Amino acid sequence: MLTPEQYLGAVAERIQRSGGVLNSVQIGPAVCAVGLFTESVMLTTMNYCVVAGAVPEVSAAALYDFTGRATQHARANMVGTMGWTAGSVVIAGLVGQRVYPDAAQAASAKTSNQFGGETRMVAVDLTAGQMYAFTGGKVWGAAMQGAIRAKLTYCFPQPAEVYQQVQWQQAQQPQLPPQQVQQPPPGWQQQPPMAAPPVPPPPYAGQPGPQPPVYPPPGHPPYGY
Repeated sequence: MLTPEQYLGAVAERIQRSGGVLNSVQIGPAVCAVGLFTESVMLTTMNYCVVAGAVPEVSAAALYDFTGRATQHARANMVGTMGWTAGSVVIAGLVGQRVYPDAAQAASAKTSNQFGGETRMVAVDLTAGQMYAFTGGKVWGAAMQGAIRAKLTYCFPQPAEVYQQVQWQQAQQPQLPPQQVQQPPPGWQQQPPMAAPPVPPPPYAGQPGPQPPVYPPPGHPPYGY
């Protein structure tokens, strides 16, 4: 089964691939992957903020609270004056092993109009393999709504797509043949290094024999003279 860490890893990878600045930010109880994008659309600076966090279970209350905190973070990091020279689009998603029906309904509902901005909620159910979000159009125009929809569906893919990606990545990792994996013999234990063995004495050669005399003895003249 797909884990929340694997899904968040896919979100972070897609944020970077699409040109976003990726950060890890503490939002509420979760450490989230946050992507910031800035695009110029008809003399207006569009700020996109994609926030993804993981919780065990996603309820509507948790999703609303998370989205509010993510929106505050996005507004504090936007470029330009909201509503006049800049727009802000916040895409906040919670990933969990279970998404309650009220959370799925809240994420799929059409969001209310905002002055110079828009907020989209996303709920990802890893057990059911479903991603819930509003992907329809609103009053901003087809081009802008198409850009928002493309950003949302790319950064928050369906769980089945992420699972296939994870399986493919694992298959690409090199595998060592079994004969190249060296295993220690049964009962082997690490031993401390042994000291160098002592040098054995030379072989026994018997008692030394008599030494030849020194001729002539020191300090005496030779015999017969």
